[in-house]
Amino acid sequence: MQRLAYLMSARAFLIAVTAASAEEVAQIQPHHADSASHEGSCKAAIQGPASLEGLESVQVETSDITRHEQFFDTVLKSSVVQHIDHPQVDSIRGYCYRGVLIVVRQDLRTPRPTGWVQINFTVSDVAAVQAEVEGSYRASTLSQLAEEERAKIVRFRLKPEVTRGHRKATRFEVTGPEGFMIGFDQYK
Repeated sequence: MQRLAYLMSARAFLIAVTAASAEEVAQIQPHHADSASHEGSCKAAIQGPASLEGLESVQVETSDITRHEQFFDTVLKSSVVQHIDHPQVDSIRGYCYRGVLIVVRQDLRTPRPTGWVQINFTVSDVAAVQAEVEGSYRASTLSQLAEEERAKIVRFRLKPEVTRGHRKATRFEVTGPEGFMIGFDQYK
């Protein structure tokens, strides 16, 4: 399988993984330091400027867009930059997360579960990201759901010592609906 890596501005690095090992990358500051430019990157991807080359977006299919809405809106606090409903055809939501446009689509005629999608970010302070994401979750109504229902929307996992490529990292995984995952790696 082929390794895909794209540099998405000086502050965000994304690796869309099907089966890949992480490359050595520079440490990146947390997204809240420059969220305005990240949202601008996502809006540029939606508008489709012909002069830019690189990763435009990541799109995933789902059989239940409601769970992805809860995941992105409530847990990740992502900006909604696209909201399109084509009656009896599909529903599309575009979220700007850390400068990456993530589009979630539910085909209403033939819903398909997401399968396995993993998006990885390198961060300089994984503990800060964990506190931010888990804090959003604890402050939401999702935290009051029964374990079985909550697990269909979000799960957290901290891995203190993992090997990514040839390097050691502390990794925080935020698993969403239907096999969708966002990982945060702080390299040692």
